[in-house]
Amino acid sequence: MEVPGRLSRVARMRQRAQARKRARARRAALAAGAAGIVVIAGMLGTAFSTPESAGAMTAEGAAESSPSPVAATSSPSTSASTHAAAAPAAAVPPAAATASVTSTAQPGSVTPEPTVSTATSTAAAAAAAGPGSTVDTPDQPSSSPSGKPFGGTAVAGVLYRPDSGVSSHFCSASVVHSSAGDLVITAAHCVYSDGPKSDIAFAPGFHDGQLPYGSWTVTKVVVSQNWQSSNDPDEDVAFLQVAPNSSGASLESVTGADQIAFSQGFGMPVTVPAYPQGSDTPITCVSPAKKFSATQTEWDCRGYPDGTSGAPFLTNVDASGEKGTVIGVIGGYQQGGDTPDISYSAYFGSAVQALYQSASS
Repeated sequence: MEVPGRLSRVARMRQRAQARKRARARRAALAAGAAGIVVIAGMLGTAFSTPESAGAMTAEGAAESSPSPVAATSSPSTSASTHAAAAPAAAVPPAAATASVTSTAQPGSVTPEPTVSTATSTAAAAAAAGPGSTVDTPDQPSSSPSGKPFGGTAVAGVLYRPDSGVSSHFCSASVVHSSAGDLVITAAHCVYSDGPKSDIAFAPGFHDGQLPYGSWTVTKVVVSQNWQSSNDPDEDVAFLQVAPNSSGASLESVTGADQIAFSQGFGMPVTVPAYPQGSDTPITCVSPAKKFSATQTEWDCRGYPDGTSGAPFLTNVDASGEKGTVIGVIGGYQQGGDTPDISYSAYFGSAVQALYQSASS
């Protein structure tokens, strides 16, 4: 029975259905309107983002941020321990000169900065790092030279344990000038770990199983306090005092000696005579001493494996190719390098100079 003045149940159901349809229609209309607004906004954004506008914004952003691009650098092959085995925290890792990286966009700029070559950015970082040298690091050549066998020199030789025989030599070393004529230079990691190594000897000019200048007994190992306490790679240098020979002659009076210099900067070519482990034949190579960091020198020459640690970085080599001036020794970062193709040396600054003065006094 229906109640007068009220809609029937069927009528009410129809009314509710119509209301739901109208609500759905309103929601659809609202959604369509929102989509239209998004499309219009996108069209307006495209219109305002023409190449000319983008270029103007890029130029404006560049003017506000910095007068020149920021060079991006890649991490080293950090690479890199052939000679025995780590990196100054401040070091900028090396990379192939032909590799390129792209920096991220600067604040206020619409487009990213130009592509910058790794070689250029490494050189820029090196120039900023110091020490104050007027010699800039050259760009890395596309291919590094290789170590070549040679007849050896009187002042470069090997370290070995007499009870094992000279053919079991483990590091390279060389004679440096001192007032007593008894000083040899090598890498600290060759001769001092938890304490100084004992029962070691130096054989200058060793080649083809021959000891043309005899064998000299090491009597004292001199390394820095920082090396003793923490194996600081920036002080991976050692000086060895040796006893006179059986005739009472000093080492330097028999072999002559290299000179030694400090704070010489980077970029000059250096010659490195060295002895690969297990070989009776020395090798040599000439390549620039590049800046790896303010406290480390990088030297790129292939074929310098284990055993070459302690070999001298020589500048101003004389006409005979026998003697020069030591400005580094293979060691330092990664104890000289993780591959035979890249070698390092602690930079010879004031700390190494003080160590030399202590050892030669």
